[in-house]
Amino acid sequence: MQHPSTTDLVSLILPAYNEELNIRRVYDSIQQALRGSQNLEIIFVDDGSSDGTAPCVRRLRSEDPSVRLVRFGRNFGHQAALFAGLQAASGAAVITLDCDLQHPPELLPQMLQAWLSGAKVVQPVRLRSAGVSWFKRLSSKIFYSFINLLSEVPLVSGAVDYLLLDREVVEAVLRFRDRQPFLRGLVAWLGFTPVRFEYAAPPRTAGKSGYSLAKMLRLAVNAITGLSSKPLRFSLYLGCLTALFCLAYSAFAVVQFATGRTIQGWTSVIMTVTFLGAVQLVSVGVLGEYIARIFEQTRGMPRFVIVECDEPAGMSEEPEHAAYRKNPT
Repeated sequence: MQHPSTTDLVSLILPAYNEELNIRRVYDSIQQALRGSQNLEIIFVDDGSSDGTAPCVRRLRSEDPSVRLVRFGRNFGHQAALFAGLQAASGAAVITLDCDLQHPPELLPQMLQAWLSGAKVVQPVRLRSAGVSWFKRLSSKIFYSFINLLSEVPLVSGAVDYLLLDREVVEAVLRFRDRQPFLRGLVAWLGFTPVRFEYAAPPRTAGKSGYSLAKMLRLAVNAITGLSSKPLRFSLYLGCLTALFCLAYSAFAVVQFATGRTIQGWTSVIMTVTFLGAVQLVSVGVLGEYIARIFEQTRGMPRFVIVECDEPAGMSEEPEHAAYRKNPT
């Protein structure tokens, strides 16, 4: 069977970690949703599964040459699997979705229609998830509130890694060199205007989620540190506030000493400790500023993103800092 042209090919990326029971189900759901209306390649990325995930994909591949397998030797994580799929994909559009059917394949025609109408990014937004505990719902709200407080790029609450990305956006995302990437945050950072619509996630069909509490916390930390250097700067602000407090407290200690309301040596000890503490925090804050600059430089991000350009920009940029154009002419 001849491989379809990449100009009309759509790549589906499905990270899979111990999803043996869901491989066939999600494949059948995709086929049912699209009914052969689109040239597809379906890339399953086996993230170091310990069950029969890889053999299930191989059986599908023997039945359908459009199915591909990318397999890790060990578990590198969901975000790593997404990026491995992006690198392997050759379609003009790339769609990322999970194997557990909580990213409903029934939305695929709507996403593709938005792309065909000119959208570069299509992002379904989850309103609610069936069968999810109150703790996970609460932790999700806290996560989005916290990341939007600290991040330079706000994220929509309920946004997940169910995305359609135009090839132009995929190439831009792959320019990032983050060791611990956060896909939906990087897509938001690029600045392409997304088309969004809401959906209610159904319950998981089989198996259990691979996202433990520890992995969710790690994802949150990677998301915050990957999108912003604000946490580094908080120590400077804290140090300045502490210095003001120490100055006021030192004045209070001097007044107490002058009125004879302190014991011998108390004033000097308190003033010394508070002053040194403030100096240390301010020093750490200043150091944090320089680390933040190093951090942002070494991430390899482009300096800017041109989302529309009617005429050539006439700029000369080094390759690693070249601008991305949304609608080049």
